[in-house]
This record gives sequence, C-alpha cells and structure tokens, in this order.
Amino acid sequence: MAHNVEFKKSGKTVAWNNKYESILALAEDHGIAIDNDCGQGICGTCMVRLLSGKVEMEADDGLDESDRKAGMILSCTAVPLSDIVLET
Repeated sequence: MAHNVEFKKSGKTVAWNNKYESILALAEDHGIAIDNDCGQGICGTCMVRLLSGKVEMEADDGLDESDRKAGMILSCTAVPLSDIVLET
C-alpha cells in the first residue's frame, strides 16, 4: 500500500514510491525545496516538522532531544511508515 506524503506549505501531496531513498529525494524530484547538506543525518540542515504520521530514520544524529520533542525529522534519512504530513 502506497503512503501519501503531504507537504503542507508547498500545497503538494505525493504518493511515496520505494524507488526513493528518502523523503528529501522525493521532495527534490517533485520540485519541493528542502535545505540540505550532508545527506547522512548528521548536520541537521534538512530538518522538517512532522505534523502527523510515522517515519523511520536510518540516522538521526542531527537531532537533539528538543528537536525530537518538537516533532522534527531529518528528511535525508526518513521514509514514511504511514501517510504523513510535513510542515514544509
């Protein structure tokens, strides 16, 4: 079952496809700009707020405890486990 990824501010909803390695790759392929640098979950540049749904992150070293409590995820290492809504 495909999951939908909604980019709230961008006004776009895109069906997740396992060909993408991350939410960041999906966003870039659909013209949704998310700042990024390392692509490995270390720097935190690609941090976005998860408004609803669940994701899995391969690495999340770029998040501190306050980021996690605020619902932030690293789009460069995250993949959706359900339909999700992102603030971006």
